[in-house]
Amino acid sequence: MAVKGFPPCNEYKRSATVVRCINLLFAGLLMLSGNVIRGQEADADTLYMLARHFNDVLQPDQHLIHGTRYYNLYPNAPGHPFMEPDEFRTGSIVINDKQYKPVSLKYDICNQRVLMRYPLNIGGTSDIVLINDAISGFEMDGKVFCKYPLPKKGYQYCQEIGTESLKCLFYWHKELVPLNNSLESYNQYTDQKRDYYLYRNTKLVPFKGKKSFLHCFPVTMQHAIRDYIKDNRIVFRYLSDTGWKNLIQFCGDRMDGNQTELQEKQ
Repeated sequence: MAVKGFPPCNEYKRSATVVRCINLLFAGLLMLSGNVIRGQEADADTLYMLARHFNDVLQPDQHLIHGTRYYNLYPNAPGHPFMEPDEFRTGSIVINDKQYKPVSLKYDICNQRVLMRYPLNIGGTSDIVLINDAISGFEMDGKVFCKYPLPKKGYQYCQEIGTESLKCLFYWHKELVPLNNSLESYNQYTDQKRDYYLYRNTKLVPFKGKKSFLHCFPVTMQHAIRDYIKDNRIVFRYLSDTGWKNLIQFCGDRMDGNQTELQEKQ
C-alpha cells in the first residue's frame, strides 16, 4: 500500500538539478568573463554568491540526511541484525511528513531502526542511522511498514497488509544473545521472527495461529474463515505476503457481508 499525499522524488527532479547547475555555471562564467573584458577582477562578494548557489544546489536534503553514522559494533558476531536479506534495498520513506524516493534502506530489526545509504558529492557512499522520531513509515521491496502502539512495546514499526479497517501486522525482530564455546565472538544474532497482530476497526489484537486468529472475528464469520484456511491449505508460518493479502481480503469481504445482512434485518 503506497503512502498517499506526498509528491515523489523522481528522475525529473534530478534532471532539473543538473540543468540548474549548468545554468549557474554559465551565468558565473559570463559574469567573470564580463569583469575580465572590463579589465577588472571578480570581487569577493561575487565569488561568495556563486559558491553559495552551487552549494545550495548540490548538497543533499538535510531533512533526509539527518541521523548518525552507522558502525557495526559486533563485526565478528555470527549472523546480522537486519531483516533478510542483509543488503540495502530500494524503497521510500516518510520523514517529517515528506516522502522521499527512491532511497536505499536497511531495516535493523534487532535494534528497531532504519539505515539509509546515500551518495557523497565527493564520491563513494555513507551509511547513517535515521532518527526514528521523524519517521512515520517506509517501504522496501513492496513491504510497507508503519508505526503502531504494540502492547508492552510502545510504538514500533510493523509490516502491514490489508485495508484501512482490517490489516494484519507483523512485528519483525531478532536478538543478540551470548555465544558459547567460541573464541572469535561472544555474541550471535538469532534468526528473524515475527509477532502477529490483527488490526480491526482501530483495535489491535495479537494472535499466534489459526485458532487465535479465528477468535479475532465474530462467531458468525469463523466457520467461513475456517473453511477458507482449510481449502487453501494455509499454514501461517509459511504463508507469503500475497497469501496474507488474499486471506485478509476474504475476511474483509465476510465482514462487509455480515454488516449488510445486519442492516437488512434491521
